[in-house]
Amino acid sequence: MNRIVVIGNAASGKSTLSMKLQEITSIPVYHLDKILWKADWERTPEDEFTSEHDKILENSSWIIDGVAYKSTYEKRFEASDTIIFLDTPLEICKERALQRMHDDLVRPNPYVTEGCRYPLEFVKEQNEVIDMFHTEYRTMIIETIAKFKDSKATYHLKTDKDVQLLLKTIQM
Repeated sequence: MNRIVVIGNAASGKSTLSMKLQEITSIPVYHLDKILWKADWERTPEDEFTSEHDKILENSSWIIDGVAYKSTYEKRFEASDTIIFLDTPLEICKERALQRMHDDLVRPNPYVTEGCRYPLEFVKEQNEVIDMFHTEYRTMIIETIAKFKDSKATYHLKTDKDVQLLLKTIQM
């Protein structure tokens, strides 16, 4: 377990899991939102993002946390030895996203680019992103991960209990 992909919906727990994995393994974490977004939520062009993404893949070990451009999924999965899909229920993602917005009023999210705040007035837009991931990306991600089931360690985690069990197994 040296090259780990953690992918899932917004507020599914990707960054939290990635940081716990880093604590256990000492493998560096790369948060894709720090590459995808410039200040004030300006999206990084795909070619620029892909170049930074590919530089990360060249490292001997990494934990890559995020979704970002779907054009990079297959390459990221291919370069990994472990793929973790957090398939967190929609309502939990929405609750966590709202909590993150409240938390952001006090402390900016350390896993996104400085200058990207989560204002409460964006609750509707955040929920739309969460719904879109579930309807448009989820199945595609599951199908893409299935291509690697024989060559990679793959985990499809649906509950916090699943996450805790995985962490406990890794610590052994």
